[in-house]
Amino acid sequence: MKNFKFFVLLSIFATSALAGVNLKNGNFHITYTDIVVPGGGHDLVIERTYNSRSPDKGWFGFGWGSDYETYLNVSADGSVVIHENGSGATTRFVPNKAVDAEAAAKKIIDAMRKKNSISESVASSLVTKLKNDAELRQAYAKRFDVSAKLAVGTELFSNERGLQKVVKTKDGYSRKYNDGKEHLFNEDGKLVKVTDKNGYVVDLNYSGKELKSIKDSMAKQIFFQWYPDGKIKSAESGAGKKTEYVYKDDNLIEAKDIAGNVFKYDYDYNHNMTSIGYKDGSSMKIKYTKKTQFVEEVTKKNGETVAYQYESNPKNPEFHYWTLVTKKNPGGKDVTNRYEYEIKRKPDGSHYTYRILTVVNNVSTETIYTECCSLPKQIKRGNFVTNFEYNSKGLLVKKNSSRGDYVELKYHPEFNKITNVTNNNGWTKFEYDKKGNLKRAENSKKMSVLLTYDSKGRISNMYDIDKTTNKKRELSFVYNAQGKPVEIKMSNVGKINVKYDNYGEILKVESAAGHKMALQVTQAFQSLLSIVKPAGVNLNM
Repeated sequence: MKNFKFFVLLSIFATSALAGVNLKNGNFHITYTDIVVPGGGHDLVIERTYNSRSPDKGWFGFGWGSDYETYLNVSADGSVVIHENGSGATTRFVPNKAVDAEAAAKKIIDAMRKKNSISESVASSLVTKLKNDAELRQAYAKRFDVSAKLAVGTELFSNERGLQKVVKTKDGYSRKYNDGKEHLFNEDGKLVKVTDKNGYVVDLNYSGKELKSIKDSMAKQIFFQWYPDGKIKSAESGAGKKTEYVYKDDNLIEAKDIAGNVFKYDYDYNHNMTSIGYKDGSSMKIKYTKKTQFVEEVTKKNGETVAYQYESNPKNPEFHYWTLVTKKNPGGKDVTNRYEYEIKRKPDGSHYTYRILTVVNNVSTETIYTECCSLPKQIKRGNFVTNFEYNSKGLLVKKNSSRGDYVELKYHPEFNKITNVTNNNGWTKFEYDKKGNLKRAENSKKMSVLLTYDSKGRISNMYDIDKTTNKKRELSFVYNAQGKPVEIKMSNVGKINVKYDNYGEILKVESAAGHKMALQVTQAFQSLLSIVKPAGVNLNM
């Protein structure tokens, strides 16, 4: 029963915080889950992320962003840039044909001349810089309000965060992910709706510039209150759970989540977060370098200190640099690991990571990446080499190593999901329903799994079949109004009943069949995972 409880617990409410340092750019980041409204198989969630390198001021103050702050803008060269979390990373979408970087640069210069006098020599120099640097081009285009006009139906593509595309619609823009998820933006680039392949919808309801509420198709809602200066004061679920936020000088200095946890933050004059105070009196400390504002040292809650040192190739400092990370090993001795980056420029002026070399615990690993999709092309670790090949969509089709390992993959033409995997151990085949949900998987070991779904995309039945032994297991699932499984039944064995409180948290797990039932359920899911999750393959189920 313990294993089954763990399986169910993975899906319930939890508050969490994840922190780290980006070794490529010295950015300190931390993410909090403040509020979760469970139900219908989809949790309605408010998360906020802080990035020390972000110059933007969002709903939660300087450096902070959240999923629903994601916005889109069109650049002067006809590309589309989506700003993840509002203040996080950017994802650039481009048409299949090359963008005209030079024409875009000249358009920006024309816009600048309407406001300022610019000499020919300065203009010529700036055109060259803009043509060769997509990020600089995007920044100038945004500053001088220069954008291309995209016709309805225009499609742009990206492989930066998985296969996805942006389509210009009559009402704005649609961002479509490979797994069937879709983000809808209005004409101004503001996020207004999120949907998935099974019809689940989250609507963002605005009053002017302020987000008043988010509501999903399961009738769950989160309501927002705002300070007059445009920062979130509180977020409250329909169940009455509430978060609260306090600010000073546009910095978030205190946050209280729905579990009653209180976090206090301090910043320096550059809005870099320097400490996080916790309810138990402990704290995390962050120090930054004076010149670059990169993270220099992090002292964790437990007192462990990690130091960061940044160096570069003097002949090519902007495109070849490395970070040295030092911390104590269990024996109390300082250990330093090295993370090296080499950047290259694409023909349109955008940049990509060409090579990463890491030396961790004296083990060297070098990875070379593709220009088109920033995916691994070759990995060298010690004396072993692994090579990767991709199709025109950036999907992995072949992988082989000097150890003798190999994998070949084929994909569904519409869903771009794996239909066939062949490796040293045999083959595995996959079939999907009309919505792209996995409905059948079988392998060369004569094992197979069949899945059926309800109208909301939740598994209703699972059949686990071993043709070698002729053993067959059938599981059926019953869900409550919140989308949580309340009954898992296995034919000829028994059933498990799960009870929840009003917030979707487990109160009790019961089974008359006892340990035998829990073991059978665990084995059935292990069988499913062994078939549908071949080593190194993510099916986007």
